[in-house]
Amino acid sequence: MKLNKLLLLLALPLAFAACEPTETPDPVQPDPVLTLTSENSLQFGAEGGQGTITYTLENAVEGTELTATPVEEWITNVTVAENITFDVAVNEVSEKRQGRILVAYGDQSFDVFINQEAAEQVETFAADQLVCDFYTKLEDGSGYNFNIYLTDVGFSSGGYYIANGTYYELDLYMDNEPLLDEEGYRHIPVGTYTYDGSDSGDDMTIGYTYSGYYKVNSVGSYFEVQEHFESAELVVTEEGMTLTAYVAGVKHVATYKGACRFFEGIEEVFEGDELLTPHLGMATYLGTQYSDNYNYYFYLSDKGFDENGMLLPDGYYFKIDLFGVEPVIDEEGYLHIPQGTYNLDTDGDNGAWEIGYQWSFCMKMNEQGGGYEFRENYDSAKLVVKEDGMYGEIVIKSGLFAITYEGEPKFYVGQ
Repeated sequence: MKLNKLLLLLALPLAFAACEPTETPDPVQPDPVLTLTSENSLQFGAEGGQGTITYTLENAVEGTELTATPVEEWITNVTVAENITFDVAVNEVSEKRQGRILVAYGDQSFDVFINQEAAEQVETFAADQLVCDFYTKLEDGSGYNFNIYLTDVGFSSGGYYIANGTYYELDLYMDNEPLLDEEGYRHIPVGTYTYDGSDSGDDMTIGYTYSGYYKVNSVGSYFEVQEHFESAELVVTEEGMTLTAYVAGVKHVATYKGACRFFEGIEEVFEGDELLTPHLGMATYLGTQYSDNYNYYFYLSDKGFDENGMLLPDGYYFKIDLFGVEPVIDEEGYLHIPQGTYNLDTDGDNGAWEIGYQWSFCMKMNEQGGGYEFRENYDSAKLVVKEDGMYGEIVIKSGLFAITYEGEPKFYVGQ
């Protein structure tokens, strides 16, 4: 029995040993993975704004935070959440700039570069004078045209540009007739005029050919700068006007404070008259140079011309610009004006049996012969050409002029 007890005691440690648990090693923790999912280079205009960076983070580790640190002080309000947001301040300098944001998580990181455009270069100009070069009704009767200048020095008494002067020229078109007030001022219509880059003459536009920016040199002998606009907008109000235009990539803002008007004078209403115009002269044959129809012009006058072709004192001179069928030119070199009735052109097409508007007008010389009492286009006109003469009815500022020419309607053009 003692032997059996001994064997039992020897077996006990083995039994206890067999019941102890086996140790299992901890699983391996995968490394974090930080990935940029948006662009690594972001673009901003000079005005700045808010930006967003997107990313993914795998296998985050407890106690480790994602950070986003701007390197430049003009990148602010950086917030880290599901995405990273930040603000870019306005760039007030005329140079581009680049910054970056460092995004890091533990020993992983990436950079996002922030690129910002330079502040737009702006030239400002306060005009002291608003000068009108001319105002006219369009030849085809479709609208009206002002040619004006915003300038600091104006023009010389002879109409020339002045040394060191700045000039913004604007060729404005509008459909509605500008107001002529009781004091004799013609007003530029209020509204916004846009640059169409052509000379279409459309309503509320700025034409191309006679619009631009000029800087005169210090002695007034040439332009230091003479450039067309790349784009332009003119806003006219009751208080003044503001031009915003781009010239050679630079933004110009020119302003004028004051009434946008020009003195034209009180419109005179003519009484009209019946005139015998025995003189037909200063005639030219132009053929089909300006139209599909045959064109020639001449003057009918009660006084005629001196030996040098000059206008005489106190004389009326009616210029008639005719378009019609091909005239007969006889063996002696005389052009015979085709017989028929010609009326004032109202649509600018220079059609057959019409009197062209732009180059038809009446001039009245003063008593001294040193200038015009008036020079006016026709409001309406009719010319009847017969075998032995011509008769015209011409309205100028409500005044009817009945003109009669007695004689064969012909003029010399050469053999």
